[in-house]
Amino acid sequence: MKKHLIFCIALVALMTSCVKEPSILRRLTAEDAAAIPYHTGQTVNFLNENGDTLTFTVTYDETKPFSEDYWEYPYDAKMSIIRQPWCYARTVVLHHASDSGRQEMMFTVVPDKYLYFRNDEMALPYIDLKGATETVEVNGVTYENVHVNSYHHPNFDELDHLWYYSEEVGLIAVKKKGHSLTLIP
Repeated sequence: MKKHLIFCIALVALMTSCVKEPSILRRLTAEDAAAIPYHTGQTVNFLNENGDTLTFTVTYDETKPFSEDYWEYPYDAKMSIIRQPWCYARTVVLHHASDSGRQEMMFTVVPDKYLYFRNDEMALPYIDLKGATETVEVNGVTYENVHVNSYHHPNFDELDHLWYYSEEVGLIAVKKKGHSLTLIP
C-alpha cells in the first residue's frame, strides 16, 4: 500500500512538472507593431506641466511573447480586459535623464492595436487604436488621425486623464491630474 501511495505521489509530481507553457496564440502583425512610431536612438521633445523641455531618447524597442499573467509593468488587470492569453507585444521605452533622476515613457501594443502607456507619473487605460480618430490642434499645430481618450471623474467633475495619440507622430499630449507632457514638434 505504501509503495502504491508513493508511486501515485511521484506520478502526480512528474505530471505537474512537465506542464508546458502554452504555444503563442496571437502574432503581432506589422501593422499592429507600426502603431508605435518610435525606434531605437530617436529623440523626441516634450513640454511638461512646469513648462520645462524634456528630451526623451528611445532606448528599448523589442517585440517579444508574453501573457496576461506576465505583464512586466503595473497593468495586469488591464491585460485581462482584452483577454489576450498569450501573444506577442511590442514595447518601446523612451528615457529622459535629468538632474533629479531618470524618467521614462513606455508604450506597448498588443494584437488588434490595443496600446498601453505609462510614465513615472501617469499610467493610463489601454486605447483601442482601431477606433475613430479626430483632428486636434495642440499649441498651434493641427494633427489629423488622432486617437483621443479622456475621462472626467463623475463625482468631482474634474479631468482624470486626457490623451492624444497618432500612429504617425506618436504621443501628442497626455494629462493626468497635475502632470502633463505635450509634444514639441
